[in-house]
Amino acid sequence: MQRTKTECLDALREAAERLGKSPTKAEYEELGLAPSSSTIIRIVGGWNEAKEKAGLETNPSTGSRVEPKPDDVELPAGMVWEELSVDQRWHYRNVEQNTERTLNRRARLRAWANDRKRSIGCRDCDSMDPAMLDFHHRNPDAKEMAVGEMITYGYGTEPLQEEIEKCEILCANCHRKEHGEDGDGRSDKPELRCWLDQYKRRNGCSRCSETDPRCLVFHHCNGEKRDTVANLVSDRYPKPEIRQEIEKCRLLCANCHRREHFEQPRPQD
Repeated sequence: MQRTKTECLDALREAAERLGKSPTKAEYEELGLAPSSSTIIRIVGGWNEAKEKAGLETNPSTGSRVEPKPDDVELPAGMVWEELSVDQRWHYRNVEQNTERTLNRRARLRAWANDRKRSIGCRDCDSMDPAMLDFHHRNPDAKEMAVGEMITYGYGTEPLQEEIEKCEILCANCHRKEHGEDGDGRSDKPELRCWLDQYKRRNGCSRCSETDPRCLVFHHCNGEKRDTVANLVSDRYPKPEIRQEIEKCRLLCANCHRREHFEQPRPQD
């Protein structure tokens, strides 16, 4: 993706706002923002030149003087204001704003990732709904981190794109089939698991035609949830107690279950 000078300068300003000072290249990279520092240098012409055009100091102050802690700032027990880093002091001065910014950044990144899912769709079926789609690593040994986890930790779009390039897109159902064992014909499968698989196959998803037990989950919709049905089966509860829990549930495939819980990311401008 071709970056613009405006994007470079905006990213520098965001880094300065988060750090509370003009960033060094190392500090900027640690924040995981995009574009990368090397891209900024290539497009703008130099690190100090870019900071100057962004309205930032080109030689950040290295003085050790720390302003006194504002009266309205509360610190966790054991923390000393003067011993905190610049980034930590900024965070505690701007807890509400920082939380809102973090949530908004995650929403932007999730929307960005959803666009990429939607443009490709599931490898094995015709699912195109990003609510149902996963990034599946082709080679687990090359996996740095799950893409969704990277978004939670605030990685920028460039490292996210690098990780996405290691992946294929699978819907939740096909992803379960990719990793799940095929229980049919296995003589060593516990009797309760076989019984539950037969129940799933016989009833299928209540919203679509999926009947593969590997794809089906019990979605609680009535009464107080004691535990997941899968956990009750794993813990070898008696069938009558498992049936009582099943009666509180609707059987859904993983795709329909995702749709049930999906919330569209809505980043604020």
